[in-house]
Amino acid sequence: MNVINKILKGDKVIWVVALLLGLISLVVVYSATSALVENNYGGSSGRLLLKHGGTLLVGFIMMFVAYRIDYRKYSKIFEIGLWLCIPLLLYTMLFGKNLNEASRTINLLGFSFQPSELAKIALITYLSRELIILQDKLHNFKQILLPIIVPILVTTGLIFTENLSTAAILLVVCLVLLFIGRVKFTHILAILGIGVVLLGFYILYDMAATKFKNNRALKRSQTTEVVIAEGDGEAQAAPLFRQRKSRIETWINRVKAMSEEKKAKTDGSFDPFDDHHYQQTYAKIAVASSKFIGKGPGKSEQRNFLPHPYSDFIYAIIIEEYGIAGALVVMLLYIILLTRALTIINKRTITFGSYMAFGLAFLLIMQAMINMGVSTGLLPVTGQPLPFVSMGGSSMLATGFSIGMILSVTRSIEKEQEAEKQQVSGTETEQQTENIEDK
Repeated sequence: MNVINKILKGDKVIWVVALLLGLISLVVVYSATSALVENNYGGSSGRLLLKHGGTLLVGFIMMFVAYRIDYRKYSKIFEIGLWLCIPLLLYTMLFGKNLNEASRTINLLGFSFQPSELAKIALITYLSRELIILQDKLHNFKQILLPIIVPILVTTGLIFTENLSTAAILLVVCLVLLFIGRVKFTHILAILGIGVVLLGFYILYDMAATKFKNNRALKRSQTTEVVIAEGDGEAQAAPLFRQRKSRIETWINRVKAMSEEKKAKTDGSFDPFDDHHYQQTYAKIAVASSKFIGKGPGKSEQRNFLPHPYSDFIYAIIIEEYGIAGALVVMLLYIILLTRALTIINKRTITFGSYMAFGLAFLLIMQAMINMGVSTGLLPVTGQPLPFVSMGGSSMLATGFSIGMILSVTRSIEKEQEAEKQQVSGTETEQQTENIEDK
C-alpha cells in the first residue's frame, strides 16, 4: 500500500473513480458488442474484448503520463497545441473520413482519430492560461477579443460544422470558465451574439452549397446507365442522382423527431421504428424493461437492435442490465469527479491549474450527461460517448489524458501542503530548541 501511495499521489478519490469507470467499461462493452462480434469478429468475443482492453489500458497509460507532468508545463504545451489543432480541424472538415454524413476523423500514421478530442483539451487549457495572464484586462472587450474570443469562436466553429453537440458542449464549458474568471457578463452575451450571427451565415452558406451541389449532380445524372432487368430482359434507365442532405437539415430532423412524436401519437401516424425514431425507441425499451436492479449482466436484449449499444447508447445497456441502481452509480461517479475538481478551487486561490482542472472535469460531466440524456430519450440523438466507458479510441485516450491533467494539479497541491507541514514542523522544532537553550 505504501508503494502505491508513493507512485499514485494526488486525489485518491479521482484515481478510484477512474478505475471504477474502466472496470464498468470492460464489463458493459463486453456485453454490448455481441452483435458486432457476430458480424465482424466471427463470434470471437475474446478478440474484441482484448482490443477494447488494450485501448482502455492505453487510456490509463495516457492518464499516468499526464499525471506525471507538472501541470504548469501544460500552459505552454497547449498554447502551441491549440494553433496546431486549428489546421487539423480544417483539414478534417475538408478531407476527413465521412461517417454518418459528417467528416470527424482523419488517418494519421495508420491510426484513425478525431482532432476535435485534442482541440477540446487544448482550448480549455489555453483559455485557463489566458484568464490568469489577462486577469487585470478582462473588463476590456478589446483586450480579450484576439487572445480569448477569437480562439473560442474559431475552434468551436470548425468543430460545429461536423459535430454540433461537441461544439455546443465546448462552447458552454468555455463560457462557464469565462464567468468564473470574472469576465463581464455583457462580454459573454456578446460572444453568444457573435456566435448566433456566424451561425446564421453558416446556415445560409450550407443551404446554398447543398442546393448547388444537388443541382450539379442532377445535371450530371441526365446521362443514365442502361441496365437489364432480371427475368424479362427489358432495358430500364437507372438514375445516378442521389440528393444530398445539408447538415442543417439533419439537425432539424433530429429535433423535429422529438417534438413531433407526441403530436404523431395522437393522430395515429407515429411509427416508432421509422428512420427518425428507431434508435431512441429501442433505447426506451431497454430503459423501460430494466426495473430497479435490471435484468442482470450480459442479459440485455436491445443490444441486438440498437445501432451503437457500445458507444452512443451504452448508458441504455447499463440501465437495462443493472437497472436504476446501476445507472445512479455511474451518474454518481461523474458527479464525484466534478465535485473533486471543485475542491481544488476551494482549497486555494484561483490559479491556472484550478481553472484547467475545473474546465476539464466540467467538460467530461457535460459529455456524460448528454450521453445519458440521449440514451433515456430526453435529448435528440447525438454522437457523444460516455467518457471512459464507451468503446472508442480517440475518446478513451482524450478522457484518460484529461483525468491525468486534473490529477497533476491535485499532486501539485499535495506537494505544497506537505511542504507547508514540513515548514511548520521545522519552525516548531527550532522554537523548541531555542526554548531549551534559553533555559
